[in-house]
This record gives sequence, C-alpha cells and structure tokens, in this order.
Amino acid sequence: MGEFVRNCRLCKEPMESSPFMMCPTCLIEGDRVRSFIRKHPLVSVEEISMSTNVDMEKVKNMVKLGLNNKHENKILK
Repeated sequence: MGEFVRNCRLCKEPMESSPFMMCPTCLIEGDRVRSFIRKHPLVSVEEISMSTNVDMEKVKNMVKLGLNNKHENKILK
C-alpha cells in the first residue's frame, strides 16, 4: 500500500503521512503564535505576525481554524 499524502490544513502544501493535520513548519509556527498570544492576549494580527515572523495571512488562517479559540475574538478586534 502506498504512502498517504494530504495537504496541510493551514498552508495547503502537500505533506507526507502524519498523525497531525498540519505540516511540521505550520505546527512550529502555530506553537510560536499561541505562545505569543498567551503572553500578549490583546495584540493585533499585525503585531503577532511581526513579532513571531509568521505571515499575516497564516495568522489569520490560524484564527479561522480555531487554533487558539480562547483568544479568537480578541485577535480580530
């Protein structure tokens, strides 16, 4: 049976079979963004992007996907 290939839930790039829904890069960036938001809960998407070096569109997608449900409403303000 061949390798199962799917697209990363966040960046949509093809990734190898994994128990995770996101590629390794997006998992790391997601952790970085969550950590930053925990320390600075009322920051804007722009600040998150600049401070974590994660593309602003990717941060917005993280919010849409609910990767940080607790702070989702605060980020969008």
